[in-house]
Amino acid sequence: MEGLFMASRHACSHQGFALLGDSGAGKTTTLRHFEGALRRQLQRSPEQPSPLPIVTLSSETTPRDLLQMLLAAHGDPVSQSGTRGQLEERFKKLAAARSDALGLGLDELHHAFEGKSGNKRVAMASTLKTVVSAYPKPIIAMGPLSVDAFLDGSDGLPMRFEQREYLEDLRLDLNDDLLDLREVLEAMDAVLVCAPGYALASRDMLKRLYLGGQGSFGRLVSLVRRACANGAIAGAASVGPVHFSAAWRAVAPRRLRHDKHDPFSLPIDTVTSLAAQLNARLTKSDVT
Repeated sequence: MEGLFMASRHACSHQGFALLGDSGAGKTTTLRHFEGALRRQLQRSPEQPSPLPIVTLSSETTPRDLLQMLLAAHGDPVSQSGTRGQLEERFKKLAAARSDALGLGLDELHHAFEGKSGNKRVAMASTLKTVVSAYPKPIIAMGPLSVDAFLDGSDGLPMRFEQREYLEDLRLDLNDDLLDLREVLEAMDAVLVCAPGYALASRDMLKRLYLGGQGSFGRLVSLVRRACANGAIAGAASVGPVHFSAAWRAVAPRRLRHDKHDPFSLPIDTVTSLAAQLNARLTKSDVT
């Protein structure tokens, strides 16, 4: 996420990029984790303004609602008053003046379009175009794969969200990205009781998860969710190797569903070796 955000060629040009993926792939988790990382990097306390204000849309969100939420997220004391046109003008001025914000997050963007047709959809597209054009920092839009069609079918939005990344396609680097993910897993560890040796944020477990998810962030998150569900269904006091193995078998290619390939039952030395081989293979394929 940080690489996309900081290296984006749109970073200073009133543009946005979309991070898309299936439900449960970890989009919102990624966005919240990134906001927290920015806050820590800038040494901002929870009481201080967020460096990445995040607005979450719902199926009831109208263009006026969106503007009100954006104004409130940026500290406008009178964000609820005014016509849509007046709110747009206030947002333009506030966006230009808010120098402490490094970007803006729009979560669940599909709700901006789903269930809307005709003039309502046109009005929402127009408002989004105004928001992106007025905002001098990058905008991260999150949503399912269906957002692609909505953006491409709305006047002025394809060019404003030209750069798009698909969460299932994001590769994790064994030595860098996976360690960054540790903070997310540590937060999950705080509410999830794991069996000894299978704490999510432990170095050995990170390797098992990396191998089980085949280097894909989306698959890794889905695997953890399935394992948690398996433990809950079984009424287990903790989530252990049997639950992770069952989750892995549910998503692994059929030809690999055997104990000799199970990253949660193999010795850690074997897992370490296989994870390193996978990382080298994925890195090579990305380069070529």
